[in-house]
Amino acid sequence: MNQTRIQCPVCESDDLCNSGPPRHRPNPRVAGVPIRLDDLRLRHYRCRNCTYQFVWPRIPQDRLLSCYQGASGTNWKTDHGQADERSYEVKRQILKKWSPGRRVLDFGCFDGGFLQFLGEEWERFGVEPGEKAAAIAASRGVKMIGSTVERVAPEFAGTIDAIVVFDVMEHLVDPVATLSALRLLLSPNGIILIETGDTSSSHWRLIGKDYYYCAIVEHVGFFNRRSVAAAATGAALQLCHFRRFVHDSRILPLRIRMGSITSVAGYYALRVLRALRMSLPPRLNAIAAGGSPAGFDRYDHFLAVLRRESTIKPQPTTDR
Repeated sequence: MNQTRIQCPVCESDDLCNSGPPRHRPNPRVAGVPIRLDDLRLRHYRCRNCTYQFVWPRIPQDRLLSCYQGASGTNWKTDHGQADERSYEVKRQILKKWSPGRRVLDFGCFDGGFLQFLGEEWERFGVEPGEKAAAIAASRGVKMIGSTVERVAPEFAGTIDAIVVFDVMEHLVDPVATLSALRLLLSPNGIILIETGDTSSSHWRLIGKDYYYCAIVEHVGFFNRRSVAAAATGAALQLCHFRRFVHDSRILPLRIRMGSITSVAGYYALRVLRALRMSLPPRLNAIAAGGSPAGFDRYDHFLAVLRRESTIKPQPTTDR
């Protein structure tokens, strides 16, 4: 991509809206590991053509990978304890419906919790840059085949029926290139099941880059239905299924969402005090400098099924 002319990483349009710097907290970390950003003039952009949102310039991949590799194996949790909150059974049923077979790869599998949930009915493979997490996944019966998609052996090309990409798309600096590389692993009519944040959610649309999801340092690209369809097209894939989804089912009860509204109100009160140069304790000052608390949307993420192109081109389906 031309360094003097910023283009959308998904559709290559240069019709972009510059929203200013991301709201990262002081002393940024990725996966609990400190990362240097002070030499980068980071800005949050929105593509007017495909609506993809992204951070530019790209955070160097080696810095991000170094953080992931240095992360503890417990930084995130994906095991059976998360199955209800993360709606694993819903995702398993989607895989059963759309996958042409039972060979599944979890791209960014972390500790292999979702693959363990799927059970031995599936032949389970994993790609994970975090060494400690990958070791845990292997102990759970996952066959680890690489730390990145580029390091997957050529023998796996065209052999994987389904690839799950949960909470990973937002980390990708070049999503079309990554989807294209994953496509090469798919068997005929093989699918990629994606879960990521939805920029069309009401709270996100209301406050833009102040949204908490955008303030997470390793989150550098943000999708909705239109932009994920554009990314699929760029990678020679078809968007076959799309549904708005909740990332954590615990936020669904109204009382929890009302609590989120209260937290967001408190956050903006701190923002006002900080703007007025009022003295705040370090912890509160850091909160005011960063993104908002988690939102109050009933559905803040989406699930999308992308299928390797075939001669039949179905219309995308949606549940919501």
